[in-house]
Amino acid sequence: MHHHKTIFVIGTIEILIGGLTLLATIVSLSFSFNAKSPNVLIFVIVSAAVSTFIGIGIIRHRKLAYQLLIYFSSVVLLSKILIFMGIIELNGSLETFFSASLKNEISALYHAFVIFYLLKHNVKQFFKDERFI
Repeated sequence: MHHHKTIFVIGTIEILIGGLTLLATIVSLSFSFNAKSPNVLIFVIVSAAVSTFIGIGIIRHRKLAYQLLIYFSSVVLLSKILIFMGIIELNGSLETFFSASLKNEISALYHAFVIFYLLKHNVKQFFKDERFI
């Protein structure tokens, strides 16, 4: 039962990340607050939508959502490690009102936990269904 709750929390966090980002983007566009370039804006919208759908899939124990979340969490974690090492640097286009260092630390910890948790053998078994949503 413990795994069901943790999987639900991870899925909910992904839905919140995606949903709140989409909502904030829509609001900022509605009130002309958005200064992002079109390519960054499209990246943010697509990423938020993907996060939302992955969250729904995780809650519904879908194998594809499980695989995508591990993949994207790995990409995010690797990018955070490269940022911490000073190898890559964001230009500020994706920054929010949180400090970049705090956001990067929280993101790295969260995604490391997601990877570690989802790769546990007894957690993997929850994701058998081939459908995405």
